[in-house]
Formats: sequence, C-alpha cells, structure tokens
Amino acid sequence: MNALVWQLARRYRNTRHTSGFIRFISASSTWGIGLGVAILILALSVMNGFEQALKQRLLAVIPHVELESVENNLQQWQSKLPRLSAVKGVIAGAPYIKANGMLRAGSQIKAVQLRGIDLQLEQQLSDFATYLQSGSLETLAAEQVVLGSGIAAALGLRVGDNVQLMLPRFTDDGRLASYSNRVLSVSAIIGVGGQLDYSQAWLGLDALADFLAMPEDTVHGLAFRLDDIFAAPAMARQLGQLSDDYVYLLDWFRSQGHVYQDIQMVRAILYLVLSLVIAVACFNIVATLVMAVREKESDIAILLTMGMRPAALIKTFMLLGWLNGLVGTLGGAVVGVLLAHYIEPIFAFVTSTIGKSLLDPSIYFIDYVPSLLLWQDVVVTVLLALGLSLLSTLYPAFRASRVQPANVLGQR
Repeated sequence: MNALVWQLARRYRNTRHTSGFIRFISASSTWGIGLGVAILILALSVMNGFEQALKQRLLAVIPHVELESVENNLQQWQSKLPRLSAVKGVIAGAPYIKANGMLRAGSQIKAVQLRGIDLQLEQQLSDFATYLQSGSLETLAAEQVVLGSGIAAALGLRVGDNVQLMLPRFTDDGRLASYSNRVLSVSAIIGVGGQLDYSQAWLGLDALADFLAMPEDTVHGLAFRLDDIFAAPAMARQLGQLSDDYVYLLDWFRSQGHVYQDIQMVRAILYLVLSLVIAVACFNIVATLVMAVREKESDIAILLTMGMRPAALIKTFMLLGWLNGLVGTLGGAVVGVLLAHYIEPIFAFVTSTIGKSLLDPSIYFIDYVPSLLLWQDVVVTVLLALGLSLLSTLYPAFRASRVQPANVLGQR
C-alpha cells in the first residue's frame, strides 16, 4: 500500500493532464518556499556575523566594566588595581583618565574624546593594537598621541605629523575659564571601525594627568576585561562592592548595549517576517491540493470503489503536497547556504563597483557585511518549512478522503 501511495503521488505530481493553472499555483508555492528559506538562512547568517563582529572587534577594544570616580579622583590606584584584577572572572585591569578636547591641524578642527592609558596595562585589557594601521605602539611618550583613523582622515594627518591639542579649563562652579595648548606628534593610527575611529584619541596616562594638572598617582577610573562579556552587569556590581571608593558602575551594556539589542531585535523581526513568508507560500499548497482533489474526483472515486482505504488516500495527497514543500525547502536551503557563504565577497564587489561603501563607517562599527553560517539555523529553518508544508496538506487530504464515489460516478 505504501508503494501504491508513493506511485500515485509521483504520478499526480508529474502528470501532464493537470490544468496549467494548477501547475502554476504548485510551482509558485515551491518557488515561494525556496525563496523564503534562502532569505531566512541568509538573514540569520548576517545577523550572526554582526554579533560576532561586535564581540571580536568593538568589545575587544572597549572595556567590559569600568569603575569611575563620582566626585574625587581615585587615589593610589597601583595598590587597588591588583586586588580587583584578581577577582574571579576578570582577565585584566588598567587605569584610565578621560577628558574632552579639540585637535587642530591647519584650518581643520575636530572634537575628540581623550583617554589617558598605561600602554603596557592597556594592551592586556584591549586588543586595539591588533587594528594598528600605521605607526608603532611599542611606546607612548609624553608628547605623542594615538588617533583613530576617522580623526586622522578628517584632519589630514599621518604618523609623524604634529597636531595641536586644546584642553578646556573650568572654574570650581563648572564655567569655562580658559584653555591650554599642547603640540603632540602622531605616533600611531588605529582603525577599529565605527564611531570609535571618529571620536577617540589615546595619550599616555602621566601625560594627560599632567595636562589636566591632576595630583600624582590619581586617575579617573579603573577598567576591566572579563572572560564572560554577558556577565558584565553582575561583575560591575561585584567589583563596586569590593571597591573602597565612591564610584559609578559602568559596563559595556550601557555604552554599546543598544547595538547588541538592535541585532537581537532585527534577528527576531526577520525570523518572524520570513517565517510568515514561508507560511504563506506553504499555504499555497492548500489551494493547489484543493483544486487537484476537485480535478481528480473521478480517479478518487474509482480508487475507493476498488477498495483503497481512506487513510491511504490521505497519505497520497499529503505526500503530493509535501513534495512541493520538500523540493522548495531543499532548493532554498542550498541557495541560502551559498549566499551566506559568498555574501561578503559579493558585497565587497558591489562596493568596489560603485566606489562607495553601503555601510557608513562613521555610524556602523564595521563597513562590510559579515556572515556566520550556523548549521543549527539551517536545520531549524528546514524543519520549519517542512513542518508548515506538511501542515498545509491536512485539510485537502482529508477532503479527498470524504469524496462519495456514488455521487461522483453517478454524475459521469
């Protein structure tokens, strides 16, 4: 009986006697399912790629947790940093000083966020040396500065050029009193990607402390790198409780969490929308099978009078409709995997052809389309499409089993 079910389903699918309209609806459902599966696999791979890029690029450069002083600067940080860095889950720690200033080169002026660092400790905390475009990060002298690539491009600077740093000075009540000038030499240029390249400049810790007239051995805060980036809020609270100072508890969720949340939100929306696209394409199978049942009523009546069980007839039409979903799903999965694998070179080719990046590096933290294909996404998508295809065959198949042979054959 199973052999007969398979033979009938294959015959009804491949027969040339079916009307052209039914064949068109059947083909459209197959193509719709394939397109939905391919785009869903591609979209999930791109979202996985953005999440991976966020972890490997942006979160490899910015601190995961920061303890920043609220009122007074942190004093004697050399004795506090080892104790906090020894907490389980902390990989490394480093001091920092932050300030806002202006860089001037010729007639060009750029507002920047200055970060004073201890170069040796900072390289344990951050991987920003990995994104070195030019220059050297072996040392960071008092009159040297490391610039983001966006700042360097905006000011037209290269390694070895001089740039004027203007730092504001404020009165005790917060009013601008004056500003100080320093001439610095560009020692290196960093290109991480995104807004960081257009806003961040690094100076030596002692140099920036001297520029700001800060007391000796004081810093604005301590930054930490964690082995589990998603534990940052909890680790910030734990480190804050161990600290003897009155500090703000900052973590990367506060500064860059919106990027991660946007990725997750877009992933959920895409999955929902494209799943509905697949569902709509699958339910075209309903229309195809309903019309096929009406067209094959006489064949169904003859099969029933010859002793074919209704259950076997249900299996026949379920298999007939499911074959459309199977072909579309497998074809879409192959196309989706290929697109996910080659989307990066395709995007690079399009970018080079039009001569302009479609992702503005001053807004996004990368200027390319990343892709990370996870086979569990492929499996879930394929199972979703096959399940919806099978579900859409139930009503037409049960309707076929309800055909009354006496009524159908009596009208012939």
